[in-house]
Amino acid sequence: MQYNYRYRVKTSDLWQASMYYAYSSYMGVVNIACIAASIALIVSKWRGASDFFRAVLILFLLTFTVIQPVMIWFRAKASLKGHYPELDLTFSDSGMIIEADGKRQHKGWKDVKGVVKKPTILVVYMGDGQGYILRNSILGNTKKGLFKLINDMTATGKK
Repeated sequence: MQYNYRYRVKTSDLWQASMYYAYSSYMGVVNIACIAASIALIVSKWRGASDFFRAVLILFLLTFTVIQPVMIWFRAKASLKGHYPELDLTFSDSGMIIEADGKRQHKGWKDVKGVVKKPTILVVYMGDGQGYILRNSILGNTKKGLFKLINDMTATGKK
């Protein structure tokens, strides 16, 4: 089986991966706890609170629901440095072929560290620290098949 995807990397791809990573880690637990605490404080203290304290409560809630995601967006945008490369990724039994910026390279399955499936993206991690983010709009109905191929090829030692 062979899968081929041609797409342009977007800021939203990096942002989604960063948000999934953030909320899948210990930081995500802290964020959820802070969001819940801020909502509980707003509900319980709003009536008797001064205008200043209300503003602090709103800012506390906005920090984790708006400000942090916006900061992650700007970090993702900065990491691309205005360069949105077009990638052509081909996955087959022999490994991956990556074409970008006029360069072509073949990576065997021994070079693939793993794959993570999230609701809106699939992230292929490489042994050299790089990774490839494939969003659902690119994957279409091949997401499950590609995920299975990568898992099978990296787990069974077919390298």
